[in-house]
Amino acid sequence: MIKWLKAKKDDLKLKKDPFKQEGIKICIVYFLFGFVWVYFSDRIVNRLVYDPSARMVIHTYKGIMYVMFTALVLYYLISNLLRKVELAERRLGRSYDDLSAANEELKEYVEQLTASEKELRIQYRKIMEYDQRLSLSEEKYKDIISQMQLGMALYEGASGNDIFKYRLVDSNYSYEALTGLQKGDILGKYFSEIHKDVEPENLDKLIRTIETGESTRYERFQKNTNYYYEILASRPKESQLAIIINDITQSKQAEERLYYLSYHDQLTGLYNRRFFEEQLKRLNSNSYYPLMITMADINGLKLMNDSFGHTVGDKYIQKVAEVLKEGFKEQDIICRLGGDEFIIISPNTDVKEIKEMIGRINERIKHEAINKITLSVSFGYSVKYRDEESILEVLKKAEDYMYKKKLLESGGMRGKTIYTIMAALHEKNPREEQHSHRVSELCEKMGTALGMQEDEIKELKTVGLLHDIGKVAIEERILNKNGKLVEKEWQEIKKHPEIGYRILSTVNELSEMADYVLAHHERWDGNGYPKGLKENEIPVQSRIIAIADAYDAMISERSYRQALTKEYAISELVKGAGTQFCREYVSIFIDKVVYDVEVSV
Repeated sequence: MIKWLKAKKDDLKLKKDPFKQEGIKICIVYFLFGFVWVYFSDRIVNRLVYDPSARMVIHTYKGIMYVMFTALVLYYLISNLLRKVELAERRLGRSYDDLSAANEELKEYVEQLTASEKELRIQYRKIMEYDQRLSLSEEKYKDIISQMQLGMALYEGASGNDIFKYRLVDSNYSYEALTGLQKGDILGKYFSEIHKDVEPENLDKLIRTIETGESTRYERFQKNTNYYYEILASRPKESQLAIIINDITQSKQAEERLYYLSYHDQLTGLYNRRFFEEQLKRLNSNSYYPLMITMADINGLKLMNDSFGHTVGDKYIQKVAEVLKEGFKEQDIICRLGGDEFIIISPNTDVKEIKEMIGRINERIKHEAINKITLSVSFGYSVKYRDEESILEVLKKAEDYMYKKKLLESGGMRGKTIYTIMAALHEKNPREEQHSHRVSELCEKMGTALGMQEDEIKELKTVGLLHDIGKVAIEERILNKNGKLVEKEWQEIKKHPEIGYRILSTVNELSEMADYVLAHHERWDGNGYPKGLKENEIPVQSRIIAIADAYDAMISERSYRQALTKEYAISELVKGAGTQFCREYVSIFIDKVVYDVEVSV
C-alpha cells in the first residue's frame, strides 16, 4: 500500500512539468510570431509600398490581421492546453479517488493491523501464561515421575537400531528400587553395560520397538530384589527408548498361589485330586511301567474329630501326610484325594519296592501319635505292567485291597482309641476318672439289684465308665472352672452326650452303648436333653446311669463346691423321682445300692 502511494505521488509530480512546458511554449510561439510578423511585415510593406497613406492603411489592416491571427493561434494553443489541463484534472481526480480508496483501504488495513496487534498481544499473554503453566506442569511432571511407583528409564542413541549403543539419560527412584540399580552408577552407561542378562526373546522385542515404534511388553523376575515386574517399552522419538517397569510382585505371587492351590491340598501341601488325574494320564505309558498305584486311608479320623475336634483331626492328617512324604520316593506323586484318603503314583516301581516302603512307613507310624492317639493307616496297592491293562481296573484293585486291610486293622484300632480317649479325658480332669469309676461301680450294683444277666451287668458297668467320654472335646477351662458355669459354658457342657455318642458309634461293638450314653441326661418328664425323651422312651441303662451319675456328683467334691452329704443326695433323688428320674429305679437304688453299701461297710 505504501509503495502504491509513493508511485502515485511521483506520477503527479511528472504530470505538473508538462503544464509549465506548455506555458513556456505559448509564450515563445507568441513572441516569435509577433517578432517575425512585425519585423518582416514592416520591411516588406516599406519596400513594396511607397505611399505613406497606403502604408498606414496596410499597417492598420496588418495589425488587425495580426491580432486576429494571433488570437486564433493563441486560442488554439490555450484550448489545447486547457484540454490537457482538463485531462490532467480528470486524471488527478481519478488519482484522488484512487488515493481516497487507497486511504480507506489503508485505514482498514491499519485497523486490521491494530486489531491484529491487540490479538497478538492477547495471544502473547496467553502464550506466556501457557509457558508458565507448562513450566509448572513440567515441574509437577518431574515430581510425579520421580515419586510414582512405576519405574521409568530413558535411553538415547545414535541413529540406527543397535540397542547396545543406547545410553541411559534419565531414570526415577522407583526404577532404582525395582531393579536394584543406582542412578548414579548407571547414568550415561550403555544398555549392554546395565542389562547383561536380558533374555534373547526380550531383547528382540526391544529392538523391534526401536525399529518400528511399536510398544512391547514382557515380564521379568529380578533376583537381587526379589521383585516381579512388567516391562513396557516404547519409542517416544527417533533414537529414543523409554522403559516403564511396573511392580507386579503381589499379583504374580497371588497368581502363583492360585496356581499352587489349584494343584495342591491346602491342609497338607500334598497334590490334590485334580493334579492326580492329570498326572495319571501323563504317566500311563510304557516308559513308566511298572506303574504302581497305592491307596492309603487313615483309620479312626472321624473318631479323632468327634473326640478332640477338627483342629486335632487336621493335625492327625498333617502328621500322616508328613510320614507319607518321608516314606515314599522323591519322584513319587503323593496326593490327598480328600478327607482321610491318599493316593500315591509310583512310576517304575515293582511290588517288592512298594512292600518295603509300606513296611518302613508302618514302622514309623507306630512311633507317631497325636493327643496320645497312635497313627493308624491302611494301605492297598496294585501295579500296571502293560498297556492293555486298564488303569481304572488297577485303581479299583488298589482301593479294594486297601478296604480289606482297613476292615482288619481299623476295628481293633478304634477299640484301643476309645480307651486312649478316656485316658486323655482323665488326664485333663483327674476327678472325672474317679467319678467314672464310681458311677461304673454303682451301675454294676444297680444291675445286680435289678437281677440283670451277667453280660448285661458287664455292659452296664462299661457304659457307666464311658458315660462322660464326650467331655474329652470340652475345653479344660470349662471342665475345671471354679464357680458356676455361665449359660454359654453350660451349653457347651450339654453337648457331651452327643459327642460321646459319635465317638462310641464308630466302634461296632460299642454302637449300642452309644445309644445309652446319648440318653443318660434325658428326664422322666421329657425335659431332658438332647432329644427330650420321656418315661419308657428312655433306655433302662440310661435311666440307671442318670441316677448313679447324679448321686455321685452330689456326694463328690467339685471345683465349685464341697461334697454334699449322702442324706442330702438321697433327699434330692427322692425329690426328683417321677420328674427327673424313674420313681421305681430311685427306690431300688436307695434301698439296694446306697443303704446296702452302707450296711456292707
